[in-house]
Amino acid sequence: MKERFSPIKPVSKDLLYMKIADAILDYIKENNLKAGDKLPSERTLAEQFITSRNSVREALRVLENENIIKVKTGMGAYISSDRIADSLYVKLWKVNYKELLEIKYLLEKSLVQKLCKSIEQKELDYLEEPLLQMEEAAAGGIYLQKCDYTFHSRIRQLGKNLTMEQMIDNLVIALDNYGKDLHGVEGIWCSTIPYHRDMFEAIKDGNLFKAEEACLKIYETDEQALGLVEKIANN
Repeated sequence: MKERFSPIKPVSKDLLYMKIADAILDYIKENNLKAGDKLPSERTLAEQFITSRNSVREALRVLENENIIKVKTGMGAYISSDRIADSLYVKLWKVNYKELLEIKYLLEKSLVQKLCKSIEQKELDYLEEPLLQMEEAAAGGIYLQKCDYTFHSRIRQLGKNLTMEQMIDNLVIALDNYGKDLHGVEGIWCSTIPYHRDMFEAIKDGNLFKAEEACLKIYETDEQALGLVEKIANN
């Protein structure tokens, strides 16, 4: 084992125990630790991460479940495998994001179905306004995230179901928190603008099938963006 080690890096507090697990993985890789090598004590890890021993213990439990380490009572944690996994944080992040995205899709689709059955011209004009801005910007290769958000927010408002609107708003907030890690995928989201137009026209024409199809295409494109982020994270 090397006499001098790379420093253990502090981590932010979102999904803290998973990020600590990832930081320990980085520590193992950077210091070329092998099966049988011992990790620093829980107390040392907690001091380095500026966190509680409980959070460190939870992170070690995650690594043990992944068969990366073996915790021996009264002795400490030892590397049990020379094969080190990819980011556990990204693994959990992906599962959570995908599940939230699916719930949002199902709820929003039900509101779109409702609008297909009854919507007034002034409501259509209200809904089309951010869409026109998105289309104009997209012609110049620019994706206006704010207008995309406004378009979907107005669908929720026009659905006139306050409980469902609040539920989706909470999902959007959660997705936005995860979305902070979504970088370099603006081009993919820009490609959804024609589907937004399809959705609008389907609502206008009362075409339930085409509206559902547009909702699905937007959802599938969001999933593609998630897949791209995973590839970037693992490279």
